[in-house]
Amino acid sequence: MSAGNIDQLINREQSAIACPYPIFSELRASEGIPFSADLGAWIVSRYDDVRAILRDTERFSSLSPTGPAQSGEVLMAGIMELMKDPEMASLIGSRTMTRGRVAVLLNADPPDHRRQRKLVNPAFRPDRIRAMEPAVVEVTSRLLGDVVDDLRANGVTDIVERFAVGLPMTIIAMALGVADDDLATFKRWSDDIVMPVGNHSPSVEQVRGFLLSTKEFTEYFLAQIAARTSNPTGDLLSDIANARIDGEELTDDEQLGMLQQFLVAGNETTTNLIANIVRRLAEEPDLQERVRANPEMVDGLVEEMLRLEAPVGGLFRRAKVDVDVAGTRVPAGDHLWLLFASANRDECKFASADAVDPMRPNAKDHLAFGNGEHFCPGAGLARAEARIATEMLLAAVKDIRLAPDNEFRYGDSFVLRGLTSLRIVAKPA
Repeated sequence: MSAGNIDQLINREQSAIACPYPIFSELRASEGIPFSADLGAWIVSRYDDVRAILRDTERFSSLSPTGPAQSGEVLMAGIMELMKDPEMASLIGSRTMTRGRVAVLLNADPPDHRRQRKLVNPAFRPDRIRAMEPAVVEVTSRLLGDVVDDLRANGVTDIVERFAVGLPMTIIAMALGVADDDLATFKRWSDDIVMPVGNHSPSVEQVRGFLLSTKEFTEYFLAQIAARTSNPTGDLLSDIANARIDGEELTDDEQLGMLQQFLVAGNETTTNLIANIVRRLAEEPDLQERVRANPEMVDGLVEEMLRLEAPVGGLFRRAKVDVDVAGTRVPAGDHLWLLFASANRDECKFASADAVDPMRPNAKDHLAFGNGEHFCPGAGLARAEARIATEMLLAAVKDIRLAPDNEFRYGDSFVLRGLTSLRIVAKPA
């Protein structure tokens, strides 16, 4: 079976990134699962198949969740060019470039994954999330003040730049216990470090940014870990620095790997979620008014936007043994791309799957946060941030509309999907 138009998405054609859903619909309607030679992986698009693989850690490995082309391979052409620069060559050959490159959380299999989650899960318990909500409200209020000022002064604002980026970035910095005057630097590190995910042909300058940001990130957080080891301050960074799991300390590389994932996941996906919610409200005035009149719908709206516009389009698994998937024989060692964004629109699971319905009874069954052992530990925090952001935005402004000059350009990745800008017009309340 041919992979068909999915290769348009894998090759990062902007039209396919912006609207991949017709491609996914064709995949779900086909028999079996196709193999993409461009990607080097089988494409799994139906809900039941995706969920079953996510929950099966016996036959499927998570060691390469971003795909068969790992960052070292993706970056190689740029690295070879940069090796001509003696300073970059020294950096590339240093130990710094291998720090944090270990199996941790997202890319770990049991039993290591279970050991690491024992540390992480308590930080994201419901009571810990509730304790963070006043801080989320305070940060949201401050950022919305800037949004309203921008609307009053210019009649238009970029909700991604002014709001959706700053909220989750500030909250994850607070949770870690690092200074929020470093937020712009953290955002740059996050963007640069995640660049190879879903981008198999980066430019030389993108590779340079990845290497330099990796160096800066590693040096900064190694110093922070050392400081917290001798003087813990009750934050997540202190928990990681002083963790003992089953009597074992985390290695430096495990600590760095966790922090890297927290930094990226703590802002990238939630930024995209908030932007998607605002866009949908602006595009559907009737929906906007329904949610304003019925604020109890906000939670359902958040779940529906996670389902309809999954910030992470899909992650990968590798078959540990020969296995049948939807009637297709997948040899041991082969990779499978699990399309969360397609599974979430599977008509066999969700009635009227392409429509937004804040009252949908099974909306929370979506796979935007994964499923099984690797279910995203920060899902509760992301939901809280998106709920508070939506409630407070609707209270701060009315009649949200899209500005006419929007280009609706998405980031250059076939795995992560998020608007780079979203300009809106609205009336301050």
